[in-house]
Amino acid sequence: MALVYAYVMAREDNSRVPSPIALRRGFREWFYSRYGYARHHINPVCRNAVALLRSYKRRHKRLEIPEVKRLAVRIDAELFKIEQEQGNDGSVSAKITLQPFRYGYITFTPRHKRWEEYSRGRASELLITDRRLFITFVTSDGKKKPLGSRFVASDINFNTIDSTIASKEGETVKLRQVKTEPIGRIARIQNDFSRRRRRIQLHVKNPQKRAKKLRETRGRQRNRIRDALQKLSTEQVRKNPGASFIFERLTGIRENGNAEKSRKLRTYLNRWPYRMYQSMVEYKSPFMTVYVSPGGTSSRCPVCGGRLEQPAWAMSRCEKCGADYGRNRLSSLAILLSWYAPVRPAVCRECGRLLAAYEG
Repeated sequence: MALVYAYVMAREDNSRVPSPIALRRGFREWFYSRYGYARHHINPVCRNAVALLRSYKRRHKRLEIPEVKRLAVRIDAELFKIEQEQGNDGSVSAKITLQPFRYGYITFTPRHKRWEEYSRGRASELLITDRRLFITFVTSDGKKKPLGSRFVASDINFNTIDSTIASKEGETVKLRQVKTEPIGRIARIQNDFSRRRRRIQLHVKNPQKRAKKLRETRGRQRNRIRDALQKLSTEQVRKNPGASFIFERLTGIRENGNAEKSRKLRTYLNRWPYRMYQSMVEYKSPFMTVYVSPGGTSSRCPVCGGRLEQPAWAMSRCEKCGADYGRNRLSSLAILLSWYAPVRPAVCRECGRLLAAYEG
């Protein structure tokens, strides 16, 4: 039935096959009312239906409901668990959640020669056919990325990425360079598409056409942002060979108290793709990526520990130092020192000659 729903949605959308998420949104009411299975079972059903329809359309150059010749079911990792059976025969059971607190069991004896190695990983999917049973495991080689000989501590903002670049020599860290990379293009893309969506909502009266236009606009915006961040992250990794990147761990920043009070700040936070940029740098860099707590990076002076004031948005003034610093550049230094705290005094002595780079 999911295949029929996907086919009908594609016919209504100019033969464009829907995504699994869009199919689930239109299919779930019928599915939940008809079947009493655990609700996660709808996810692989929608993925299979979309995959079959896309494959048929790609191979035959037309949109039709394909004929299904074999029975098969996919089960997500949330709905099954691999358990070792008691005894010496090496049998294993797959415990499958059918309904809340109701389970089914499939007992089998693994024959794969690398079962012991693969089974140490995380089971991600179970495929049951009329002949065989397949289990997909997510494994790793157990090797962690090494720490680089240089460090790039980055403070990610709405319009700039400010970085402090340092290198470790013995027990001291020497600051090498302070850079500011403008990323205002990403904010402009977000704002342009926001205005475009507003015009569509105001002027397109037909609900189906309006939903289609909004969906297309969201897809274009997502592709533009991802393309810009891919290029930016690749450039940063290439410009800093042998470096480990240090970022703030900003989990939950969109739920802070200030965002609830200010609608404008909440809008900017929702459009801020900081995590996408961090993850791109993390998987492209051959060295370890470090995340630190953001506490105090904008309120405490990383040089003397004094309290910072912000008389202007882009300025930080230290009560003890008596100097004005660029707020974002000084935050990047604080991010570096919050991770490499054991050599804080040596770092402060070393950075005395570079403080001009942070002054506002």
